[in-house]
Amino acid sequence: MYDESRTTEEAVEFADFNAKLLVLDVLCYDLDVLEPYDGESEDDADEDLDVEGQDDRAREYYDDLELLPSQLSLVTELSVDSDLEVLQDVHPGWDGSDDRYDPQNWDDVLDLPALTTVYAAAPLPAHVAERLAAKGVDVRSA
Repeated sequence: MYDESRTTEEAVEFADFNAKLLVLDVLCYDLDVLEPYDGESEDDADEDLDVEGQDDRAREYYDDLELLPSQLSLVTELSVDSDLEVLQDVHPGWDGSDDRYDPQNWDDVLDLPALTTVYAAAPLPAHVAERLAAKGVDVRSA
């Protein structure tokens, strides 16, 4: 795991929580740089779900998680897909049938310094795909 205790870096604030979730999926589950959310017990899980089925504690955990520039520089690939583990943490059982976790502001993704590839289960918005391509990022859509 990444040791934040000895760094002088300032955390990067994401303009869009859903874009942050895409990056967190890589850092928590693919690279094991950050600790993913781990609910304390299944007994308490149901009481933390809001009306829409979102786990409010998981959302708060990921919202509060600080991302440092050195961590963001490790992200070379992103997946835009409803099957991401971090999305299942935030919304257990969500089937991706709506756009509630689609980023609306992609600026933070576009600013990732080492990003080379974006895998998308569905076509990205044209303006986002164009800006990624202009940066030399390979966009692969299903």
